[in-house]
Amino acid sequence: MDPPGKNRIPVRVLVIDDDPSVCRRLADWLVGSGYETATFTNYRDGLHNAANRPCELALVDLILPDIDGVTVIAHLRDVSPRTRPIAMSAFPQPEQVRRAIRAGARDLLEKPVERDMLFRVVERHLAEMGMAPLAERDFNRRLGARLRELRRAIPLTQQQVAEHAGITSAQLSQIECGKTATSTWTLARLAAALHTTLDRVFAEW
Repeated sequence: MDPPGKNRIPVRVLVIDDDPSVCRRLADWLVGSGYETATFTNYRDGLHNAANRPCELALVDLILPDIDGVTVIAHLRDVSPRTRPIAMSAFPQPEQVRRAIRAGARDLLEKPVERDMLFRVVERHLAEMGMAPLAERDFNRRLGARLRELRRAIPLTQQQVAEHAGITSAQLSQIECGKTATSTWTLARLAAALHTTLDRVFAEW
């Protein structure tokens, strides 16, 4: 149902689940469809990763051995406000679901997670974020034009933005011309250099 990974927008998904087999299965599906994926069986490591590397979506098990998954979702929203948490639970109880939503969960996946349902949920949220799958060439072209528009509106030179983002002017020029892809991490640094957020970069797509 999902297009080849090469046709996907660069998207990073975080998975926090104490069951290694669940982490492996979800990672296999997501990586196989072109998503950058990081999995953690230890919630502390997962939160640390989210705080240091931007991710668009996070799949969080609500039943963890050392902590309530609802609490993890709340912490995730604190350390990475732009991440959309998606709760996972084998036997979701109404009160648990309500608590997860109050903590910041944007959706619920019932376990065992089915592949088709996973991608329906993931792609629905990406579409709401303005990041629906596009052909790579079209995505690169539109992203480059949007970054150039934001840079000129400030205004800043390519060299100024490139230095702040930790890339070369030549690399930024290629990105603005739509001739090369950019990782989510580089895009986050470019957004910071342009004094904006990833949400705003994609706001008018």
